[in-house]
Amino acid sequence: MSSIRRTKKYIRYACGDIAAELLIASHAIKDFNSAVTPDIINDIASLQVDSLSKCKFAFDKAKSDFEDGKAYRAAKHKYTAAAFNKLKEEMSAKMQKIVHKMNAAMPQHIKDAAKA
Repeated sequence: MSSIRRTKKYIRYACGDIAAELLIASHAIKDFNSAVTPDIINDIASLQVDSLSKCKFAFDKAKSDFEDGKAYRAAKHKYTAAAFNKLKEEMSAKMQKIVHKMNAAMPQHIKDAAKA
């Protein structure tokens, strides 16, 4: 489990890195399908905004709902860990779709060279 601040930094870095890779590929590779670049950049931006908005988790129970502080902290930790894991899975699935779009824009001879 990570802190919210650290998670937001990771989201920004990951989205920024993949956008940079896309822009480098679209300018450096001769036969790259640059027509899809703005759509993919929009997908990356929406992924970042959506993921950052989901970073704030609110535990809906009070300390008085539990028998002691230890039980409260354990329940809060379990809730937060599950929320972080759900966010990570959603972001990973969306990121894979973006990477598939990027790979589809690559020319075939680059794909063949990467496999070899």
